[in-house]
Amino acid sequence: MSRLNRTILVLLVLVGAPFYWFLIDNSGPEAEPQPIAIAQLRELSATQDKPGPVRIRFEQIAMQTHMGNRIASGTGLRWVELYTLSYLLEYADAAPVLIGSGLTAAEANRIGKQKFDSMAQRRVTRALARSRMLIPLVPSPDQLGGLRMLGETRQARALDAQLARQQTADRAGIPHRVAPGVVVIPTPDLQPGSRLVYARLANGREYLFAGNLAPIRDSWSQLRLPARIVTDIGRIEDRRAIRSWLLTLKALKRQSPGLVIVSGNRVPRHVGLLQYFDESANILL
Repeated sequence: MSRLNRTILVLLVLVGAPFYWFLIDNSGPEAEPQPIAIAQLRELSATQDKPGPVRIRFEQIAMQTHMGNRIASGTGLRWVELYTLSYLLEYADAAPVLIGSGLTAAEANRIGKQKFDSMAQRRVTRALARSRMLIPLVPSPDQLGGLRMLGETRQARALDAQLARQQTADRAGIPHRVAPGVVVIPTPDLQPGSRLVYARLANGREYLFAGNLAPIRDSWSQLRLPARIVTDIGRIEDRRAIRSWLLTLKALKRQSPGLVIVSGNRVPRHVGLLQYFDESANILL
């Protein structure tokens, strides 16, 4: 082998091996699904005289692009658009519940969000002003920003107090009902304050909001963990826990094929979020 060929081979090993390990490799410790069943979530969500939400509305507030491999290792080098989303769960005879309250323009600029839609955020903030509860999927600026925009109003204080009650219940580490038809599933082993949200509508349709655990469908459907450049550098993340919760999503979907797992940040092409909420509108009124 010539010196040039040896040099090329060494460079390929020196560059290729770390590239594969940190951006493509999907391995991780063996894990088991969490001991959570769809029957348990249904039972928790039910109340005798208060039906669940009648519909889900949503807003798309901002966007950020990430390499596919970074958010779900092995999915490719293409850039993927991830959105900041807010969901309104409407009730027939009660105030709505909001999952995620969006973010301020200043925060969008600070963390590198693109296509910030100020009108969409304004609609979300108005909806928050009449909601009985805010359920953040993670304590981050793009989940809590709308709450901060309410300032020191009575509504802001009421929502903060309700959020504190949620956080207290989260400390038990088990699913708990926060509103008729709505169950919070704490996932503190993924990130402090993170959770999944299960919603069962009055008509029986079921949704599971996957949050940061599964930014795109491939995350849970193919058990794709984030790249090691995300989980192994800087703030270390528990790959066993991530795999365990992804397995849990698959197990819940297997138990209830009609369950809609809403990816945390990905908007499907062509029909957008109406692929999920085919009975709902995409404007918060």
